[in-house]
Amino acid sequence: MLVHFTAIGLIGLSVLELGLYGGECFVHHQPVQIFHAVLLFIPFVLGIVVLARARAVAEWISNKFDG
Repeated sequence: MLVHFTAIGLIGLSVLELGLYGGECFVHHQPVQIFHAVLLFIPFVLGIVVLARARAVAEWISNKFDG
């Protein structure tokens, strides 16, 4: 459950940051810088990967705490 929440949080944070960045560029009449947008997109990709591999990540964390 914690792994799913963390993954969804990463995805939501990334979408929010990308939206705010796009809105800021629109308001200030500036072009969107691709490098900056890619950096803001990284948490989205990490969230998708963690969400897809949630069971394996949860087992790995459990093993780290066990011993």
